[in-house]
Amino acid sequence: MLFNDRISLLMAVLRVSNSGLARALSVDASLVSRWRTGARTLAKKSAHIKAIAAYFAGQAKIDYQKAALCEIMGLPPEKKNVDAPALADFLYAWLSEEAAAGAEVIGTFLGRLDTFRGAKACSPPVAAGKEALAGMPLTAEVFYGVKGKQTGVIRFLTAVAAQEKPGTLLLYSDESIEWMTDRSFLPHFVPILTGVIARGTRIKIVHVISRDLSEMLAAIDFWLPLYMTGAIEPYYCPRYREHFFRRTMFIAPGVAALTATTLAGQEQSAANVFSAGPDTVASLTREFNEFLKICRPLMRIFTGDNPPGLAELVAEFVEQPGDCICWSNTLSTVTMPEELLDRLLSRAGAAGETKEKMLSAQRARAKAFAANLKHHKHTKIVSLPPPDEIAAGRVPAALPDFLGSAPLCYTPAEYKSHLANILRLLKGCPNFNFFAAHRGGPQNIRLAAKDEVGIIVAKADPPLAVFAINQPDMTNAFYCYLEEVISRLPQSERDRRQVTKNLSELAGRLTD
Repeated sequence: MLFNDRISLLMAVLRVSNSGLARALSVDASLVSRWRTGARTLAKKSAHIKAIAAYFAGQAKIDYQKAALCEIMGLPPEKKNVDAPALADFLYAWLSEEAAAGAEVIGTFLGRLDTFRGAKACSPPVAAGKEALAGMPLTAEVFYGVKGKQTGVIRFLTAVAAQEKPGTLLLYSDESIEWMTDRSFLPHFVPILTGVIARGTRIKIVHVISRDLSEMLAAIDFWLPLYMTGAIEPYYCPRYREHFFRRTMFIAPGVAALTATTLAGQEQSAANVFSAGPDTVASLTREFNEFLKICRPLMRIFTGDNPPGLAELVAEFVEQPGDCICWSNTLSTVTMPEELLDRLLSRAGAAGETKEKMLSAQRARAKAFAANLKHHKHTKIVSLPPPDEIAAGRVPAALPDFLGSAPLCYTPAEYKSHLANILRLLKGCPNFNFFAAHRGGPQNIRLAAKDEVGIIVAKADPPLAVFAINQPDMTNAFYCYLEEVISRLPQSERDRRQVTKNLSELAGRLTD
């Protein structure tokens, strides 16, 4: 029974409506509805789950209600005599069993990206001797089991490394990825793969989204150093369904292929077949390319200075209607008044057509932002700098082309001008929220998640990179993660009047 089934069952047993539970938790009734349909998930350690458990424990005042709760949780009947706090603990544990583990994994992923400073350079791989890796027969070498798969992958990459010209690798597997993340295998696998990439080879990889979200994010985290090179194009298949048989395909068109088909759970004895036969490799390449036609990009990855298409993607993201949550350690461009951006661009050396193009884009973003605020919530979570940092002119400004701009810091007056515009939004737009987070938070990451639209994760220090994802499950997981971030903020950092008062006082201390 999934989390949405469990919460629906509790509501049916105790006759609680969506609006009733929403009022008790101080959330929108639409959010409760999405919990019940499964459109929105909650993390295992979610404060919402604790509140839900406490609420239902308090609602069960009569013995038959407590007995009913014990029955659906699989507890012995005598547990109905426990007090409300103990019953809440039972409910919390029961609800958490099928809650998503994504929040913890997302936090780990963002932390690793925040501190990522680049992969270690690897020299091109040396082709291993055939006698060390060769299977039998020579035209189709077979390697058995998980260890055999690892050996077969090295055999495959060795064949790729021996080619004079770089190519494109086609990768897919719906088997467990534990063989790939095995610590004893990584020292053999990573150097040869990064060496192949260093020579110009690119990778098209189809990820399996129906995996447990934690495993999916772990796979993305594993490939992170290679994502940062811009050499990987990740995809996913929206029509994937779990099967009894699992498939692995590692293909280098025109060079070699390693494939395996096995019954789920029988990987230890599976045959992994390596082939360099031209006809076999060509057939498998055609099969993979046909599969790719029904797949969709899992994410778009932008690296380097001013990558093409990024500005258009950001503009499209702002224009899409939906509730949005952003988290960063800088004030955002979309809340920046145009005259301030004009001044900053001039100081950055932008002029003429380039400057006008950026100002025009800012006007379009501001218009779309204002239109969205009429019907959707927009929440900024910002780790504000200490006042002495602002006064010293050491607070960086986020410019629209953040992948290509040299670091540029606000003057105290400029920061005050930006704060004034945020205060105007807080006072005039009920759907705009600004949470001034004074603890923790990303140092070099800007994260924006728009409900049912997509997410943008930007790494603002070298190596620079932007990840744009619109896959529904991933979008939902990141959005829920940011809701959890908000729920953990102290009440003083979430109270609108207190935040407005604090920002006004900070602006008042800054000189014009």
